[in-house]
Amino acid sequence: MPRRSRRGEITDFYTPATLIKSLDITNVVGRIKMPTLVLDYENEQFYPGRPRMMFDRLTGPKDCVKLTAATGAQLHCSPMAPQQHCEVVFDWLRGKPAGS
Repeated sequence: MPRRSRRGEITDFYTPATLIKSLDITNVVGRIKMPTLVLDYENEQFYPGRPRMMFDRLTGPKDCVKLTAATGAQLHCSPMAPQQHCEVVFDWLRGKPAGS
């Protein structure tokens, strides 16, 4: 898709959004062996319930963090609290050994 965009074949937001919606990784999630952090946002507007579904299917080391309105980090990707979002991610990464 990025190549098609660079060539000017995709000139709208609807086309890539439709392609993204068609992606389905349920058949491969169980093969992920690396430690995985799943972020679940209160009031998730694009993928409600999906983070928990992915977390439940992961078979490797995993953590799930719920970001909430109480800390201002609700909604997809915490647009109102990027500091909170980054703190959660970087603290999680800091706790992982190199190469894991």
